[in-house]
Amino acid sequence: MQFTNDDEGKSVFDADREKIGVVAAVRDGTAYVEPEPSLTQEFEAKLDRGDLEPDDEAYPIRDEWVEAVDDKEVLLRTSP
Repeated sequence: MQFTNDDEGKSVFDADREKIGVVAAVRDGTAYVEPEPSLTQEFEAKLDRGDLEPDDEAYPIRDEWVEAVDDKEVLLRTSP
């Protein structure tokens, strides 16, 4: 999975459809997820596309974890 700047601000859900975070930044095709961001942080992520930097609380999403990506969200697979 090659993420792009268009994926920044998308909500990230686990396989049980529980929201676990938001894509805070994309660098070199890797999405960085900030767990359970505040509403303010989520709003900023959606408005400031391309200007975000992953911070100490953002975690990279590994390709094998991704089930699907659409216009608004990233869905992760169930664990093996």
